[in-house]
Amino acid sequence: MKIYALGLFLSLIIFINCEGSSSDDQNAALALLGGNCVAVPKTLRKHDGVSTISTYQCSASGLVYTCEASGVSYVRTYISANAAKLGLFDPPESAMPISQRGLASHKLMTPMGSVGQHYTYIYDSSQRIVSRKNEMSSGTESFNDYDANGFPKNGGTYSYNYASGGTRPTEIADAGTITEYNSKGWVTKEDSSSDRFYESTGTLEICD
Repeated sequence: MKIYALGLFLSLIIFINCEGSSSDDQNAALALLGGNCVAVPKTLRKHDGVSTISTYQCSASGLVYTCEASGVSYVRTYISANAAKLGLFDPPESAMPISQRGLASHKLMTPMGSVGQHYTYIYDSSQRIVSRKNEMSSGTESFNDYDANGFPKNGGTYSYNYASGGTRPTEIADAGTITEYNSKGWVTKEDSSSDRFYESTGTLEICD
C-alpha cells in the first residue's frame, strides 16, 4: 500500500511538471496533493439584462488569476489562498479594495502588452486592508474603522450586509454603488446609475 501511494504521489508530481500541461490541470493536481485552494469563476458574462457587455475568459496558475476580454487582461496576484478566502471576488475590471482580502496586486494589461493600471495592497496581521497604492501615480488610499468581520467602514463611507452567520458580505454599499455577491463570494450584480449583472460558469482554483 505504501509503495502504491508513493507511486501515485510521484505520478502526480510528474503530471504537474509535465511540459504542456495546463494551469487548470496543475491546480487540480495540487488540490489532490492537499494544496490549499480557493474557487474562482472560469467564465464571467457581464450584461445589462438584455445585451452582453463583456465576456471574460479566465485562467489560474498558482496564486495568479487572469481574466481577458477583447484583448485586455486583468491580472490578480494573491498573497495566499487562505487570505483570499476571507474576501470577495469582484468583476475583473474592478480594483475595488474594500472587498479584498489577500489580493497583493491588480494589473490591467493592454492588447499591446503594456501596463494600463497597477494597484498594490497592504494588509495588517488580521488580513484587514490597510492601504491601496496606485503604482502608476504613487497615490495611496488608506482604510480603517473595520466592522466585526474585518471590512473597512472608514467612518461610514462603506457599509455591508451579511447573510445570517456569514463572515463575507452579500452586499456592499460604496459611494452610491451597491455590489451584490453569491454564497461563493462571486460578484452577481452592480447597482449604480444602471444595473450590471454577472453570470459565472465553470470553476477554477487559485492555490498555494
